[in-house]
Amino acid sequence: MTRKMYEPTKNQERRWTKINSVEMPSDEEFKSRWAKSHHGKTRGWGMGKRNWVLSQMTGTREYQMGLWQGRVDKARGLDYGEQRNENTYNLGYHRGYTEYESNRRGWDRATCERFDAKYVNI
Repeated sequence: MTRKMYEPTKNQERRWTKINSVEMPSDEEFKSRWAKSHHGKTRGWGMGKRNWVLSQMTGTREYQMGLWQGRVDKARGLDYGEQRNENTYNLGYHRGYTEYESNRRGWDRATCERFDAKYVNI
């Protein structure tokens, strides 16, 4: 099968343009925030930083494009393949490709039909 590129809907484009990037706080800021919420202890602040970075990545347009492109490729039966050098896009692509079946079970019938008509049954 040939590769079909994902085309975002108007609603997705509108939501993705509203995403604001936030400057990453310093390690000391992360440690102090962690200590405040964990009774003065700083152990584990690195995991908090990791989770913050992941949450910032998942809110980007590149991540969302990768997520949906991974879903399209998996639905079309194509082999897994990261196409870009951007970590954000590749994270989204990986999650979209590997979690496609479980995500699809959560879609309503109309969404499945629209997705299949546009990307699978062509």
